Amino acid sequence: MNMFSRFLIVAAGVAISDAARFRQQEPVAGYPTEGVPILPEHLDFADGVQTSDFVFDVLSRTPNQGQGGTVQGRESLNTPALQGQGIALSLFTVEEGGQNLIHYHPRATELLYVIKGTIEVAFTDTTGTLHANTVKEGQATVFPHALLHFQRNIGKGTAQYISMLNSENPGVMSFPRVFATLPADILAQALRTPIEDIKALQS
Repeated sequence: MNMFSRFLIVAAGVAISDAARFRQQEPVAGYPTEGVPILPEHLDFADGVQTSDFVFDVLSRTPNQGQGGTVQGRESLNTPALQGQGIALSLFTVEEGGQNLIHYHPRATELLYVIKGTIEVAFTDTTGTLHANTVKEGQATVFPHALLHFQRNIGKGTAQYISMLNSENPGVMSFPRVFATLPADILAQALRTPIEDIKALQS
Protein backbone atom coordinates (compact mmCIF):
# COMPACT_ATOMS: atom_id res chain seq x y z
CA MET A 1 0.00 0.00 0.00
CA ASN A 2 1.51 3.33 -1.05
CA MET A 3 1.55 6.54 0.97
CA PHE A 4 -1.26 8.13 -1.08
CA SER A 5 -3.57 5.16 -0.40
CA ARG A 6 -2.81 5.36 3.33
CA PHE A 7 -3.68 9.08 3.30
CA LEU A 8 -7.04 8.39 1.64
CA ILE A 9 -7.86 5.71 4.19
CA VAL A 10 -6.95 8.03 7.09
CA ALA A 11 -8.97 10.89 5.55
CA ALA A 12 -11.97 8.62 5.02
CA GLY A 13 -11.74 7.48 8.64
CA VAL A 14 -11.73 11.06 9.88
CA ALA A 15 -14.73 11.91 7.68
CA ILE A 16 -16.70 8.91 8.98
CA SER A 17 -15.82 9.83 12.56
CA ASP A 18 -16.93 13.44 12.00
CA ALA A 19 -20.19 12.32 10.39
CA ALA A 20 -20.95 10.07 13.35
CA ARG A 21 -20.16 12.87 15.77
CA PHE A 22 -22.52 15.27 13.96
CA ARG A 23 -25.30 12.65 13.90
CA GLN A 24 -25.05 12.40 17.67
CA GLN A 25 -25.61 16.13 18.14
CA GLU A 26 -28.93 17.32 19.43
CA PRO A 27 -31.16 19.20 16.97
CA VAL A 28 -30.89 22.98 17.22
CA ALA A 29 -34.23 24.14 18.57
CA GLY A 30 -36.04 27.25 17.49
CA TYR A 31 -34.83 27.60 13.90
CA PRO A 32 -35.74 29.89 12.28
CA THR A 33 -38.48 31.67 14.23
CA GLU A 34 -36.40 32.35 17.35
CA GLY A 35 -33.40 33.64 15.40
CA VAL A 36 -31.04 30.88 16.55
CA PRO A 37 -27.76 31.15 14.59
CA ILE A 38 -27.24 28.06 12.44
CA LEU A 39 -23.72 26.92 11.59
CA PRO A 40 -23.29 25.08 8.27
CA GLU A 41 -22.62 21.75 10.01
CA HIS A 42 -25.89 22.08 11.93
CA LEU A 43 -28.24 22.71 9.01
CA ASP A 44 -29.17 19.04 8.59
CA PHE A 45 -30.06 18.77 12.27
CA ALA A 46 -31.94 22.03 12.87
CA ASP A 47 -35.62 21.93 13.74
CA GLY A 48 -37.92 23.67 11.31
CA VAL A 49 -35.61 23.88 8.26
CA GLN A 50 -37.71 24.12 5.10
CA THR A 51 -36.74 24.14 1.44
CA SER A 52 -38.52 27.48 1.02
CA ASP A 53 -36.10 29.11 3.50
CA PHE A 54 -33.45 29.07 0.79
CA VAL A 55 -35.42 31.39 -1.51
CA PHE A 56 -36.12 34.88 -0.20
CA ASP A 57 -37.75 37.97 -1.63
CA VAL A 58 -35.33 40.89 -1.56
CA LEU A 59 -38.00 43.34 -2.70
CA SER A 60 -40.24 42.40 0.22
CA ARG A 61 -37.84 44.02 2.68
CA THR A 62 -39.01 47.42 3.93
CA PRO A 63 -36.69 49.89 2.15
CA ASN A 64 -34.25 51.91 4.20
CA GLN A 65 -34.98 55.35 2.74
CA GLY A 66 -32.21 57.88 2.23
CA GLN A 67 -32.16 61.26 0.53
CA GLY A 68 -30.98 59.81 -2.77
CA GLY A 69 -32.55 56.36 -2.84
CA THR A 70 -33.30 53.18 -0.94
CA VAL A 71 -31.51 50.08 0.36
CA GLN A 72 -33.14 46.70 0.92
CA GLY A 73 -30.76 44.44 2.82
CA ARG A 74 -30.65 40.70 3.42
CA GLU A 75 -28.35 39.37 6.12
CA SER A 76 -28.38 36.64 8.74
CA LEU A 77 -30.50 38.65 11.18
CA ASN A 78 -33.45 38.81 8.78
CA THR A 79 -32.80 35.84 6.49
CA PRO A 80 -32.39 32.46 8.25
CA ALA A 81 -30.85 30.75 5.19
CA LEU A 82 -27.87 33.11 5.39
CA GLN A 83 -27.07 32.19 8.99
CA GLY A 84 -23.62 30.67 9.16
CA GLN A 85 -23.02 31.07 5.42
CA GLY A 86 -20.68 34.09 5.54
CA ILE A 87 -22.60 36.17 3.01
CA ALA A 88 -25.03 39.10 2.88
CA LEU A 89 -26.56 41.20 0.14
CA SER A 90 -28.33 44.52 -0.40
CA LEU A 91 -30.38 45.92 -3.27
CA PHE A 92 -29.77 49.61 -3.96
CA THR A 93 -32.17 51.81 -5.91
CA VAL A 94 -30.51 55.20 -6.45
CA GLU A 95 -32.14 58.26 -7.91
CA GLU A 96 -30.46 60.28 -10.64
CA GLY A 97 -27.57 62.16 -9.02
CA GLY A 98 -27.94 60.18 -5.80
CA GLN A 99 -24.94 58.83 -3.95
CA ASN A 100 -24.12 56.08 -1.49
CA LEU A 101 -21.86 58.13 0.75
CA ILE A 102 -18.22 57.27 1.44
CA HIS A 103 -18.09 54.28 3.76
CA TYR A 104 -16.35 50.98 4.43
CA HIS A 105 -17.22 47.49 5.63
CA PRO A 106 -14.91 46.43 8.48
CA ARG A 107 -15.62 42.72 8.03
CA ALA A 108 -16.15 42.24 4.28
CA THR A 109 -15.12 42.57 0.67
CA GLU A 110 -17.92 43.83 -1.58
CA LEU A 111 -18.89 42.61 -5.05
CA LEU A 112 -21.30 44.97 -6.81
CA TYR A 113 -23.36 44.16 -9.92
CA VAL A 114 -25.27 46.87 -11.83
CA ILE A 115 -28.78 45.80 -12.83
CA LYS A 116 -29.66 49.02 -14.61
CA GLY A 117 -28.23 52.48 -15.11
CA THR A 118 -24.69 53.85 -14.97
CA ILE A 119 -22.82 54.59 -11.77
CA GLU A 120 -19.48 56.06 -10.80
CA VAL A 121 -17.56 54.05 -8.21
CA ALA A 122 -14.25 54.55 -6.46
CA PHE A 123 -12.14 53.33 -3.59
CA THR A 124 -8.83 54.44 -2.09
CA ASP A 125 -6.19 51.80 -1.43
CA THR A 126 -3.58 51.70 1.33
CA THR A 127 -1.04 53.59 -0.82
CA GLY A 128 -3.43 56.53 -1.10
CA THR A 129 -4.24 55.75 -4.75
CA LEU A 130 -7.79 56.47 -5.91
CA HIS A 131 -9.30 53.80 -8.14
CA ALA A 132 -12.30 55.37 -9.92
CA ASN A 133 -14.42 53.68 -12.60
CA THR A 134 -17.69 53.96 -14.45
CA VAL A 135 -19.80 50.82 -14.17
CA LYS A 136 -22.69 50.21 -16.56
CA GLU A 137 -25.63 47.84 -16.70
CA GLY A 138 -24.40 44.26 -16.81
CA GLN A 139 -20.99 45.07 -15.34
CA ALA A 140 -19.58 44.36 -11.89
CA THR A 141 -16.89 45.82 -9.65
CA VAL A 142 -15.11 44.88 -6.43
CA PHE A 143 -14.33 46.97 -3.34
CA PRO A 144 -11.50 45.29 -1.38
CA HIS A 145 -11.92 44.45 2.27
CA ALA A 146 -12.38 47.45 4.60
CA LEU A 147 -11.35 50.15 2.11
CA LEU A 148 -13.23 53.46 1.85
CA HIS A 149 -15.48 53.56 -1.23
CA PHE A 150 -18.60 55.15 -2.69
CA GLN A 151 -21.13 54.84 -5.51
CA ARG A 152 -22.92 57.63 -7.38
CA ASN A 153 -25.61 57.52 -10.06
CA ILE A 154 -24.23 59.50 -13.01
CA GLY A 155 -26.69 58.24 -15.62
CA LYS A 156 -30.15 59.32 -16.69
CA GLY A 157 -32.95 58.03 -14.51
CA THR A 158 -32.83 55.56 -11.64
CA ALA A 159 -29.90 53.19 -11.19
CA GLN A 160 -30.21 49.84 -9.47
CA TYR A 161 -27.48 47.50 -8.30
CA ILE A 162 -26.98 44.61 -5.93
CA SER A 163 -24.17 44.47 -3.40
CA MET A 164 -22.87 41.11 -2.16
CA LEU A 165 -20.55 40.89 0.84
CA ASN A 166 -18.55 37.94 2.12
CA SER A 167 -19.75 38.22 5.71
CA GLU A 168 -23.16 37.59 7.21
CA ASN A 169 -22.51 40.64 9.41
CA PRO A 170 -20.30 42.91 7.25
CA GLY A 171 -20.89 46.12 9.21
CA VAL A 172 -20.86 49.58 7.67
CA MET A 173 -19.09 52.72 8.82
CA SER A 174 -19.85 55.91 6.91
CA PHE A 175 -17.20 58.60 6.59
CA PRO A 176 -19.58 61.32 7.89
CA ARG A 177 -20.32 59.22 10.99
CA VAL A 178 -16.64 58.59 11.67
CA PHE A 179 -15.80 62.25 11.11
CA ALA A 180 -18.55 63.40 13.45
CA THR A 181 -17.45 61.15 16.31
CA LEU A 182 -13.67 61.61 16.32
CA PRO A 183 -12.17 64.28 18.63
CA ALA A 184 -12.01 67.65 16.92
CA ASP A 185 -8.39 68.31 17.96
CA ILE A 186 -7.25 64.98 16.49
CA LEU A 187 -8.95 65.76 13.20
CA ALA A 188 -7.55 69.28 13.19
CA GLN A 189 -4.03 67.89 13.46
CA ALA A 190 -4.60 65.20 10.85
CA LEU A 191 -6.14 67.59 8.32
CA ARG A 192 -3.96 70.60 9.18
CA THR A 193 -7.14 72.59 9.69
CA PRO A 194 -8.13 75.04 12.45
CA ILE A 195 -10.07 73.27 15.17
CA GLU A 196 -12.86 75.84 14.89
CA ASP A 197 -13.45 74.78 11.29
CA ILE A 198 -13.51 71.12 12.32
CA LYS A 199 -16.05 71.79 15.05
CA ALA A 200 -18.22 73.72 12.61
CA LEU A 201 -18.19 70.76 10.22
CA GLN A 202 -19.03 68.34 13.03
CA SER A 203 -21.96 70.35 14.32
